[in-house]
Amino acid sequence: MPFCEDYLRSIVANKVVGDFPPFTSGSITKTDNYIRKVLARLSSSATLLFEADFSSYGSGFASYVEVRVSKKDRSDTVTLAKYQRVTYETTGLLLYISRLTPYWFYGGSDWGKTYEQGQLTGGGHRFLDSDSQDTINQALWQPDRQHVEAVLQEFRYGLLTPEELQQPAPAGIFVPTVLSDGPYTVFDCFFYWQD
Repeated sequence: MPFCEDYLRSIVANKVVGDFPPFTSGSITKTDNYIRKVLARLSSSATLLFEADFSSYGSGFASYVEVRVSKKDRSDTVTLAKYQRVTYETTGLLLYISRLTPYWFYGGSDWGKTYEQGQLTGGGHRFLDSDSQDTINQALWQPDRQHVEAVLQEFRYGLLTPEELQQPAPAGIFVPTVLSDGPYTVFDCFFYWQD
């Protein structure tokens, strides 16, 4: 579905846009609360862990909530231990749930967390792009993907396709993001982070 220029310019300007509550309210606080309800429903899964970041990575403003999805049984995680340092490298799903409009996207990603003497001391991860679905381990994630998609659909979130997100953004649009440089795409309009 093509998105009109006015719509994309609105979300790039941090405006909440949608045709049902809480998106009709114009309030990011209300959309964040709605996303918390989505996460509560997702977390009912017996096999998956969900870790959401509402803090915009600790600074600035993110147009989306990043949600890391991993397996409770750690079948997607490699543990590396040396002396008092333990690093967990996870290859899971990463969800971007828009705070501004009822759309979302997901893909494969990996992230690490390092602990020394039980204290978190570091970590990192890859951000999504419009090609990130290509990196999903289909054998490991197919049933869980269906669960995630069904819950987001239940809450009336539309799943954006890679083809939609790869389209060029309207000419002259500026996306306030540190994640990409112009020329921008529709992906950049939906999922940006100002720091």
